Amino acid sequence: MKNYAILLDATICTGCNSCTYKCIQENRFHAQASQGLFRTVVEIKDEGIRHYRCMICKDPACVEACPEGALTQSEYGSVLYDANACVGCEACVDACPFGVPQYDPMTQKIVRCNMCAHRVKDGGLPACVEVCPSDALCFGEYNAIVALAKKRTIEEHLNLYGLTEAGGCRFITLMKQAPADLGYPNVVQRAQNKPAMDVTLPGMAALAIGGFKTFSNRRARLETEEKEKSTP
Repeated sequence: MKNYAILLDATICTGCNSCTYKCIQENRFHAQASQGLFRTVVEIKDEGIRHYRCMICKDPACVEACPEGALTQSEYGSVLYDANACVGCEACVDACPFGVPQYDPMTQKIVRCNMCAHRVKDGGLPACVEVCPSDALCFGEYNAIVALAKKRTIEEHLNLYGLTEAGGCRFITLMKQAPADLGYPNVVQRAQNKPAMDVTLPGMAALAIGGFKTFSNRRARLETEEKEKSTP
């Protein structure tokens, strides 16, 4: 089983929150959403856009902290949650360096993302990636996502968040602003256990499940529009 990751290019995210609405629908989380509890949500600020969601840590503190085994890490990287085993102790809430798991007082359970495990195990895309209208979200094999993220960081002079934070995450974000300016927590950074392999562009396209083509097309369209605006 491959390890997967999600790449967010916040520079082309429109803040439409289609990912939020799709996530609610996909997981039947309407009651939680009515309380302001979300698995993923886009925060629009004067400084820019921040996606508040699980960072899908490679070494998840929440799994280690759970005393009941309600949280486990799948072989492809996501953290799976067993609500039946959860006792609502909130140990995972306290342990997460990104402050992501949320406690639902109505159910006395936890609200958290599992990277749409029911979709990914069958070869599908996470719901948020599938629905994104601006192609700001991209899903694929971990090493391919890392290679693409590093390439865009250098070429477009962007900041990268999630690659080394908390020992490395599977949700990686590109942004123009400094992460702290958008509210991303300044967590301990550690080198990855295994470096990403050197993947060429054709190789990345082959390794990814979906999103690379539309991701690049969206970027090309934006560049063309900018050139047309600047042409007298």
